[in-house]
Amino acid sequence: MRRLHEHWRATGLTILALALGLLGLRVPAAGAQQQPQPDQPPPQNQSGAPIPAYHAPLLSADDSDTEDNSQGPSPDTRPLAGMQNIALGGLETHRSYWQPRIDVSASGDSNPGQNAATTNWATWTSFAGGVDVQHIAGGSELTLGYTGGFMYSNDRARANGVVQQLNFVDKFMFRRATVTLLDQFSYLPEQSFGFGGLGGVPLPGGMSTGLGPGAVSGQTILAGQGQNLMNSYVAQVDLSLTPRSSLTIAGGNSVLHYFDSGLLDTMDVIGRVGYNYQLSRKNTIAVLYNFQGIRYSGFQQSINIHTAQVSYGRRITGRLAFQIASGPEVATFHTPISSAATSSTQVYWSLNTALQYQQQRNSFGLNYSHGVSGGAGVLAGSITDTASGSAARRMSRTFTSGITAGYSRNNGLTTGTIPSNQSYSYWFTGATLSHPLGRTLGVTLSYQMQYQDSNASFCIGPTCGTSLMRHTISLGLGWHERPRLF
Repeated sequence: MRRLHEHWRATGLTILALALGLLGLRVPAAGAQQQPQPDQPPPQNQSGAPIPAYHAPLLSADDSDTEDNSQGPSPDTRPLAGMQNIALGGLETHRSYWQPRIDVSASGDSNPGQNAATTNWATWTSFAGGVDVQHIAGGSELTLGYTGGFMYSNDRARANGVVQQLNFVDKFMFRRATVTLLDQFSYLPEQSFGFGGLGGVPLPGGMSTGLGPGAVSGQTILAGQGQNLMNSYVAQVDLSLTPRSSLTIAGGNSVLHYFDSGLLDTMDVIGRVGYNYQLSRKNTIAVLYNFQGIRYSGFQQSINIHTAQVSYGRRITGRLAFQIASGPEVATFHTPISSAATSSTQVYWSLNTALQYQQQRNSFGLNYSHGVSGGAGVLAGSITDTASGSAARRMSRTFTSGITAGYSRNNGLTTGTIPSNQSYSYWFTGATLSHPLGRTLGVTLSYQMQYQDSNASFCIGPTCGTSLMRHTISLGLGWHERPRLF
């Protein structure tokens, strides 16, 4: 097992090197346009306000309280039918920059093994480092966020954890088309849904792909500590048809693999085509068709999902981003039996919605999805409801508070020879308080609770039960350098 961990530590460094190498290939073109002097200020938004150096957890980087931001952020141009959720819009930066960070934290964990019906406090010491990069040149824009770290436990019965996360978005703009390449990679010591990061600090930094439901293999059931790998890759083309309409075509795959447990490894193949129409400056509608093919490694079942949805979105730059999509979902289950095979088709309904809202010192976010999923490695297919939300408030110029919460419910599907009507309900909630100690240094105090129950007994490690509870308290110190131009 140590070799596996060492392998993925090396893999994480290799990923970072490749990403920075790719960036290096693009730098010369930008260098001819940008020759920053050593005493130049950090990247500016349209109003001339510097990008904040230290980002508190859960607080948007375009908070209006930092500086005069009268001109507001740049509009969000993501298509409603695309793989990414629409957003508020970000601070418009015309320069390329990179921003390193280091975080150290100590945590107390009431149930480090996520064992059912047991409590056994242990402590963790966590170290993490990372970098956020933005590179703009000509008709292309690259953003990258990487975090790598380690979790060390004082309990010899618990394995140490390794964290590797990479978010990558590369966008190429042409006259009537935009090509977007996205990759979301993680190598974590536990399930991603509800994972508070190292010391409660959200990962990875400020960069995010924003991939929506269906593009990422969900891990919405607590199944104990153990390294797992998840990678989602998407290529998307957006073609402008008229000033108000566009066509979106996208495809990709998502892989979920468990190293330290007997859970189901899953691979999803994804395809999508959609039509977007802008009703007004703020309102957009879309129709889309989505295909998802779910396959399991070493398990003889496959699921093909065909979904048709109608979507509506409303955007107020810097203030509101709301979208909702719903429609029928047809799932076909194939289960080989010896030389024959059985299949069944069921019709369900799907719903995805997301809301972001920001006003002065407050920001809010809500997400909800319902539909057929791969079963999070525990079930061979399930009907999944997932909801999550966050709220942050800048209480003063130095203190920031935030809360997060999430809920998931997975109902196993009874198909072929593997009847499973077991269901899992999982809740998590947490709170964070942040205080900058300077322009680049800050301290964070966080708390998180996780609870899961089931209609039947489940076993994690040597213990079995119908519920589990976990509390985590963390104190972290973070150094986030100011953006460096290149």
